[in-house]
Amino acid sequence: MAAGGLFTLETWKNWEKSGKAELVQTIRHLIKENGENPGLSKPNQSPTKDLSRALYEFLSAIVRGHLRRDYARPVLIDMVNWHPDMASQLVEITTLLDLETAAVERFSRNRDNLLGLLKSLDADRLLKERLEIETLGDAGIVRHKKNFHTKQIKVKTKLFYKQQKFNLLREETEGYAKLVTELNQEITDRITPNSMIQVIRSLIGGFNLDPNRVLDLILESLESRPHLHQFYTSLLSQYPCESATISEILGFKLNTSAKEGGGKETQGIYTTISLLLQADILQLQDIYVWLTPEDSSMAEEHQREEAEATEMAHRVNIVSTKDKDKEKEKEKEDEERERQEQQRNPERYLNNQKIQLCIALLQVGDWDHFQEISRRFPDFYLVSIPPISKALCNLIHTLFETVYRKVCHLPSRLQGTVIEPLDNPRAVQPATNYNDLVLITFPMLTALGPHLCHDPGLMYKVLRTARHGLKQVRVGPDGMRGLFYYEFLDILDEVMLPALSMLDSNPCMAEEIWETLKFYPYQHRYKLYGRWKNETCNQHPALVRRRTALLKKAKFIMMRITKETIKPVSRGIGKLTHNNPAPIFHYILIQVQLYDNLIGPVVDSFKYLTSLSYDVLGYCIVEILSENKDRIANDAMAISSWLQALSSFCGAVYKKYPIDLGGILQFVANQLKAEKSIDLLILREIVQKMGGTDTLEDLTPDQLDAMCGGELLRREAGQYQQERNTKRSSVRLKEALLEHDLAIPLLLLTAQQRSSVVYNQTESPHLKLVGKLYDQCQDTMVQFGSYLFQVVTIDELSGRMPPIGTLLSDCHVSADVAFFLARPLFINMLNAKYDELRKQDKGEKKMTLEQKKMRYLEACSEVFGPIVTSIRPHFSIKVWEDMDPSFFLTFWTLTMSDLEVPHHMYEKEIKKIDPNPSSNKRKKEADRLLALKEKLQEEEKRQKEHVERVLARLQQEKDRWFTLRGARSPKNDTVTAFLQLCLFPRCTFTTLDAIYCAKFVKMLHSLKTPNFSTLICYDRMYCDITYTVASCTEQEAHRYARFLLGTLETVMHWHTSHNNYERECASYPGFVTKYRVSRQEANDYVDYENYRHVVHKWHYKITKALITCLESGDYIQIRNAILILQGIIQRFPAIINLAIVIEKRIEMVKLQERNSRNDLYVLANSYSGRLKAIKPNLPQEPEFHIVPKRTPAAQKVNGTPDSTATSGGAGAGDGKGTPAEQVDGKQAKAEAMEVANGDVEAKEEREAKKGENNSKPTKEKRDVAEKKGGGEEGEGKRPEEKKREEKEKKKEKEKEKEEREEKPRKRSKESKKIKQEEEEYLEERDERERGERDREREREREREGSATSNTSSTSAKMDPPEASPRGSKRRKTDHSSKNRGKEEASRRDHKHKERSKSREPESVPSPKESKKEKKERKRDRSQDDGVEVDQKRKKGGEERMKSNGRQEDEHKHRHRQVEAEEYYERYSSKDSHRADYDYEREYEKQTTRHKRKN
Repeated sequence: MAAGGLFTLETWKNWEKSGKAELVQTIRHLIKENGENPGLSKPNQSPTKDLSRALYEFLSAIVRGHLRRDYARPVLIDMVNWHPDMASQLVEITTLLDLETAAVERFSRNRDNLLGLLKSLDADRLLKERLEIETLGDAGIVRHKKNFHTKQIKVKTKLFYKQQKFNLLREETEGYAKLVTELNQEITDRITPNSMIQVIRSLIGGFNLDPNRVLDLILESLESRPHLHQFYTSLLSQYPCESATISEILGFKLNTSAKEGGGKETQGIYTTISLLLQADILQLQDIYVWLTPEDSSMAEEHQREEAEATEMAHRVNIVSTKDKDKEKEKEKEDEERERQEQQRNPERYLNNQKIQLCIALLQVGDWDHFQEISRRFPDFYLVSIPPISKALCNLIHTLFETVYRKVCHLPSRLQGTVIEPLDNPRAVQPATNYNDLVLITFPMLTALGPHLCHDPGLMYKVLRTARHGLKQVRVGPDGMRGLFYYEFLDILDEVMLPALSMLDSNPCMAEEIWETLKFYPYQHRYKLYGRWKNETCNQHPALVRRRTALLKKAKFIMMRITKETIKPVSRGIGKLTHNNPAPIFHYILIQVQLYDNLIGPVVDSFKYLTSLSYDVLGYCIVEILSENKDRIANDAMAISSWLQALSSFCGAVYKKYPIDLGGILQFVANQLKAEKSIDLLILREIVQKMGGTDTLEDLTPDQLDAMCGGELLRREAGQYQQERNTKRSSVRLKEALLEHDLAIPLLLLTAQQRSSVVYNQTESPHLKLVGKLYDQCQDTMVQFGSYLFQVVTIDELSGRMPPIGTLLSDCHVSADVAFFLARPLFINMLNAKYDELRKQDKGEKKMTLEQKKMRYLEACSEVFGPIVTSIRPHFSIKVWEDMDPSFFLTFWTLTMSDLEVPHHMYEKEIKKIDPNPSSNKRKKEADRLLALKEKLQEEEKRQKEHVERVLARLQQEKDRWFTLRGARSPKNDTVTAFLQLCLFPRCTFTTLDAIYCAKFVKMLHSLKTPNFSTLICYDRMYCDITYTVASCTEQEAHRYARFLLGTLETVMHWHTSHNNYERECASYPGFVTKYRVSRQEANDYVDYENYRHVVHKWHYKITKALITCLESGDYIQIRNAILILQGIIQRFPAIINLAIVIEKRIEMVKLQERNSRNDLYVLANSYSGRLKAIKPNLPQEPEFHIVPKRTPAAQKVNGTPDSTATSGGAGAGDGKGTPAEQVDGKQAKAEAMEVANGDVEAKEEREAKKGENNSKPTKEKRDVAEKKGGGEEGEGKRPEEKKREEKEKKKEKEKEKEEREEKPRKRSKESKKIKQEEEEYLEERDERERGERDREREREREREGSATSNTSSTSAKMDPPEASPRGSKRRKTDHSSKNRGKEEASRRDHKHKERSKSREPESVPSPKESKKEKKERKRDRSQDDGVEVDQKRKKGGEERMKSNGRQEDEHKHRHRQVEAEEYYERYSSKDSHRADYDYEREYEKQTTRHKRKN
């Protein structure tokens, strides 16, 4: 047996034991499972469940001899009785076995068994019907095969080919006449289908009528009287006929009408067919085969239309300049127009029987059979035919009528057209409620699709009915709405919006759709618009054609849009966008991205759009922004121009037109969640143009001063835009933010992105873009926050804003952002509490200023107490050891309007107001101005009182702000904590905050705050700003410059006048230099001259830091340095020498960046021009502070300076007082310099250090001791002894030099690599020095005059401390000996070259070289540099001897130039020993020598 069968050989071998029972059980089980058709094999049916397979195996076993026939015969006899079809199944199996034994050789030997089996079946009748004649003869079932074959042919001929004779119409006219009369009589209640069928039967019997002809007459009666279809269909259902017979009669009629040309006369046939199909008398598959044309030809027509539409859409993107192509284009347009007109002609479809049948089906309300036919064709093909779509619309009208009349009531004077329902119980029944509409009419509308456009009235009816239903929809407890709410979304998607695209400029329909659409949130609406634009329009050839035609017109209009053609262009755009706006807007937005000068005209041309078009415009903007386009341009250094243009367009269009802002705001929020901050540019533009809130970065000084005033002054003088221009748009933006709950989330997301943008954008190739993104986050956050605080009430804000503790912890924002967000709430809480306390007093109006201050202080303590407690855990305990939390809160909650009143701005704005009415001014406007003036005056008064209250609060709190910690210096840690946690974070937050920080430091000084050192604070600000400058972004650099300018104004105010200093600084705690820790009181202060020295040091430090940044070569550092220089140019540089040094460095930047980084060149060029304008007015250094003078005692001993110049401070050179007083004065100056350097020490610590220094027996101390005793005993020594000592010291120095030179030579031999690097380093340095000398020679030739000998003495003041004494002695030598000077210069150059060859670069220091050797090596190098400078001076001196008649201004010019050269060498040298020339060390060494001397 075959593998996988039901039975095996064991079954047949053990037939008697188990095989027979197994066979019977299996077959009975299979018959039971398939009782109706047991022998029918099903697709994919298992062989174990197939009865035919079981019978086949059973009979095959008998034929092949596996089972004896006599054993199987009883089973076969019984099996026939198991099921009526079992005999037929057995005969079928034998037929198959007959074929096998006759055709296959290996089975031919089994034929005898088969013949015996056939005899034992006892089914001769069935076998004669199905077996071949030869097999029947061999089996003995038929005795005479030839006779049987002849008889079989005769029977078949009689059955299938012989026509029976019936009486035709002309033969028995009386019978047919009676039949026609009976069928077409007036049908009354007495005449029923049952009585009529009896009459017909009697006529057929009495006159022997043809039954088919009688059926034909019944059908003709139905055709002539279709309104009686219920009677005739009931009659036909009782008439004994089959569906095939009726289809043949109707098919014959259809063919006859088709040959005759059809026409309207044949419409009754299709109605008859429809009624019969609806009554299930006629089957669709029987009649459908008679209909023409073929389905394939109709499908080909649809495919041809799609191809033509696709080709038309492709042609619209082809630009051709040939006239022939334009002519062909016109011809194709004409053909398209003719095709559309022909398609609209209903007579075109009269000969299409399938279309006519569909129309008839819809007319009788047979929706099911219409659906069955429509499935045979592509989607929407049948409904695209106008007659069919109109018929379907009429059917939907009847179904909608009941609900429409119930919910949409017309006025009594308007008589609407009432549509009667179909008089057909088998038709679709009208809907009675909204659930019926969903179940019955929505599938019809979906099938109709965009072709609902053929009946705009039905569109209105559906929309109005749906709008009433959407109003009644309620949100369930699970957040879901009713079935109608969601199902109608599909109708809008698949029917309404596509149908709108098919209409010709129908704005009323667009508004009607919008009135329904606005019940859905923007998420649903935008999804509908997306499918409408990108999917639906591509599914229908008609929509493709429509869209292509619109794009052609849109391109034509956009080529002609200008400022002068806005009116006609706006009308054209309005007409194009009334029905299908999405493709038009997409094209316009692409043009706006490419050409930003189109933004203004395009925005103005949108004034005739519908509400639906505005909403679609909002979707198109979001879709364009969502595209995966590159938002970074210029090698990742700038934001792409398309994004900037689109952002500007968004701001303009959202401001001018009522477009829903929910989508664009949510898009920005989603981008921030994805850590993409570039799209914040969109929010910035929207807030700026809609809210009227500009960033505070580009304000003028007057506007900044106005922003320090009250709300009214800020609105009138602090902004560019007028409030009335943005009032409506600002309200719309506020409502959108609150409605979608995006106000605070956007603010917090922006703040979080600001903190993380630097880390997220580290993959950017250039830091310029990272800084720009950070600035964008910062500016947008401040701008958006300022807008919210202006328009959103505190009640609305407090319910949404997290508390300050949550902001600092859970929201992950820094303190500056947290207090920026919470500050308005704190101020409101304080004001509310203050008003509450005032109202508690009965004499509220008669309260004095002191009483108001007391109430204000009480309010502060009650409001800020819990806040201080909440912020304390968010910072380390160590922070609060140096600074009280109340000070931290005070600093972050105050603003500029709390510290001062801008009286000059109030006066300026009041003077602008002229309330006097004139001929050009209306009385109403004059009254408004007068009221404004009074409000400004009242606001100024209120703010003045407020500032006084704040100052009283500060005066009360100042004593606990900074605490004294132990015996060590308290000020350094205090100032550090203040700078780190308060000053630096806020001074770069906004420009107003930068001004506030500068003002706050001055306020701390003015309040005489205990334990706060003003000098140390300023010194920490100025000492090294290099890292601060390098870490700033562009906008932060502007703000930091504004902060520095504010502090420099305060510093220079004290510097310029001794009276100012004495009045505001002399006795203030911020200028204390010596503290008694035991008593915690100050008893020594910095005097005026020492303060001027300190200010000079600060200017020098700022210059040094900025020059370092300018020389770095880094883009960020150079840019920030120039920006800061531009920002502080009003106060810095303040000395001509520093100005010349900075100018030279700026010129080098211009030279280096001219052809590489043009933006840096432009910045440098701009600052250079401004610097040249102020440089002639800058003072000399002696005018800025008293320069330390070198006395004759400052001689050179063995080439080493042996004494330092005096400080030049007050009391140092007046020659009065005892020596002890002079020593005390010098000690005070030394302490002042310690204060200036930020090293304030307690008296006990200073004395301990002093004792340690005195205990060290160094050579310098011995020299100092000898010099100290020189004033008393040195006068008794002979000159010979002095010369001998000098010679001995000189020999020792030379010996030490030789030993020092020998060691590097040995080390250089051991390391060839280091030597090679040193040689390259020296070659580069020599080349740079040669260039400097060449430039010096050119400058010497160009100079026409020279200065007098005073130049040399003046320039000596700016020499490096180590080089100046040696230079002063060389100037005493014989300058007339020119050859001697050249020999000395050549000798020193030779020594310098020899020493340079053996010296290693500082980058690889020798491990054996001591600090002393390093110091000596640096000093020798500075000596050699001094020689070169001295040679230049000698050369200048010889030339000056020849030109004695020059004027005094030329001498001053020469003096400034030489001085500037020395400053430039000191500040801008790239040599590794530049630090030894620092002016700071000069002061430190002077201070140290003063200490040693004392």
